[in-house]
Amino acid sequence: MNRKWLLITGGSRGIGRALVEELARDWNVVFTCRNTGEASQAVVDACAGLPGWVEAYPCDGSNEEQVNVLAQQLLEKHGAPHAVIHNAGITQDGLHIHQTAETWQQVINTNLNAVFYWNRHLLPAMIMNGDGALVLMSSVTGIKGNIGQTAYGATKAAMIGLCRSLAPELGRFGLRVNCLAPGIIESEMTEAMPPAKLEAMRKQVPLKRLGTPLEVARATAFLIGDDSRYMTGQTLVLDGGLTA
Repeated sequence: MNRKWLLITGGSRGIGRALVEELARDWNVVFTCRNTGEASQAVVDACAGLPGWVEAYPCDGSNEEQVNVLAQQLLEKHGAPHAVIHNAGITQDGLHIHQTAETWQQVINTNLNAVFYWNRHLLPAMIMNGDGALVLMSSVTGIKGNIGQTAYGATKAAMIGLCRSLAPELGRFGLRVNCLAPGIIESEMTEAMPPAKLEAMRKQVPLKRLGTPLEVARATAFLIGDDSRYMTGQTLVLDGGLTA
C-alpha cells in the first residue's frame, strides 16, 4: 500500500464521502468538514477496515484563518501531501437578478477562494517533494451553464481556468494539476426530488442514467495515480454524454 497521504476537502457526505472511502483503500486520507460530528465520524468508522488511516478535521475552507491553522498543523504532523482534492463546494441556487451580495460572496469564498487558501500553504511543501497532484472538482455547469447557478457556474469555470494556468507553473516541479467535471450525480438532493423531475433529468443524459459518487471517486483515483502521470492542465468530463 502507498503510505503517502492526501487531503480531501468536504469529505463527510456525497461525493466527498465516496472519495474518502474509495481512496483510503490505497492512501492515507485527511478530510475536512464544516463541523465534526456524526456524519464525519460515520465516514471514519466506515473506513476502519481499510488499509489507509483516515482523519477528519473541522475546517470552513472559506475562512482563511481556519485554513492557515489546519494547513500548518497537517504539514507539521504528516509532511507534504501527495495530493490535494479540492472537493468542498456549495451552490446557493437562485436566479442571478435575485442573488444578494452575501450569497454571491459565500459561493465564491467556499468554492474558489478556499482553493487559494489551501494551495498557498501546501504547494510549497509539495514542490519541495518534486511530486504530487491537485484535483479541482469542477462541474459541467462550468462548461455548459445551468439556470439558477450563475455563482456556482462562475466558480466551476474559474477552476478550469486556474487549472490551465497552474499546470504549466507547477509542471517543472513534477506536480500535476487537473480538473474533474462531473455531470448529474446521485445525491441526497436527487433522492429528494419528485419522481417526474428526476426522470426528466435522466432523459437529458445520453446514457439515460445519473452518475454515482463512486464513479467520481474512481475517476479521481485515476487523476492522482500513476496511470495519469503524463496528464496535466486537463479537464476530465464525467457526465454520461450530457455535454456531448
